[in-house]
Amino acid sequence: MTERRGRLLLPGGQWAHGIVHLGDGLVREVERLPGEPPAAAPVVAPGLIDLHIHGFRGHDPLEDPQGMARELARVGTTAFLPTLFPAAPETLGRQARELWSRRPTSDPTGASLLGLHLEGPFVNPAMAGALPPDQLGDPSPTALRSILGSATGTGQGIRIMTVAPELPGAPDLIAELVRSGVRVSLGHSRAEVRDALAAARAGARGVTHLFNAMGPLHHRRAGLLGFALSDDALSAEIIADLTHVGPEAFRLALRARGKQGLCLVSDALRMAGTGCDVFESGGARCGPHDGAFWRLGPDGEPLGLAGASASQLEGVRRLVQGQVASLEEALTMASESPARSLGLEGERGRIVPGARADLILLDPGDLRLVEVLVGGEPVPLPSPPSAPRPSGR
Repeated sequence: MTERRGRLLLPGGQWAHGIVHLGDGLVREVERLPGEPPAAAPVVAPGLIDLHIHGFRGHDPLEDPQGMARELARVGTTAFLPTLFPAAPETLGRQARELWSRRPTSDPTGASLLGLHLEGPFVNPAMAGALPPDQLGDPSPTALRSILGSATGTGQGIRIMTVAPELPGAPDLIAELVRSGVRVSLGHSRAEVRDALAAARAGARGVTHLFNAMGPLHHRRAGLLGFALSDDALSAEIIADLTHVGPEAFRLALRARGKQGLCLVSDALRMAGTGCDVFESGGARCGPHDGAFWRLGPDGEPLGLAGASASQLEGVRRLVQGQVASLEEALTMASESPARSLGLEGERGRIVPGARADLILLDPGDLRLVEVLVGGEPVPLPSPPSAPRPSGR
């Protein structure tokens, strides 16, 4: 048995002075101590869970899922869903199958790969955003079967698929995904409220990167955004770099849905965390600008957002330091809420007896990462590596 003590973040965003007793990779006991913790006591929180991430520190999930898992653990993300760009259905099915077969399953220093998130291809081309529009397609049973194969859901490792519910054929596709054990997230969409409501009734449970790649809020046509802000049927991803979603809009979402209704995601691209200036992602030339990665024009001018350059924990820091969210709100949105959205709240995302011993310890002053535990085992925390040479994707 080992233990960690400090200022514990307990379920529901409650703080307690206490000790977490660990054994056999699990939380065995949570002991509350009297009084307030010392000022220098670390913050002890559940490991972060990223539902939407395309790569990190030079590692692409299709090329090196183990390297990606290892680097994510070093920045406090202890579980994740690698997110694949759209492709032809047969190609996407093959990519999912190969990635799932090569997923790391026993690395004590790496984040857990919980399943795959497919961001398309059944999304609205008019709201493609940074997705390659030539790789998008119309919903159909044949196309879906080419992706899922003869197995369904966990057989391919596909856990989430982003779908635009207003597309012809989308209602039947959503129903089939739900029957197949795949969680449907609505996004890259111009859906009206009626479309979102019908999708939720059919079993859709999420929204992909709230505010981004969806219609704006209008006082007579609320659309997918209005439905996501006002109805608890869907848990909403939200990118926390304060570039994809500005502070005022983030505060609005938090006021509307609360920390339990929002899942803080990174949407990080492969070169996040490397300091790389220019690289290719999703078929576009990209580079850093204003706290994120942008698609670049011929002269290097930013044309539109491509994805994030910050990890989940960096997003937590930006929210707290920008006074957009409290520490307990930001950490809950990055751990407990994603776990609940996947139905894993008994196993991950909370410091409770029986849960997996994935923990992060933060300095209470600057929120610097002090320690990461994966299954109760400490993870090495080296300095960020220098930027690797871009390899094309």
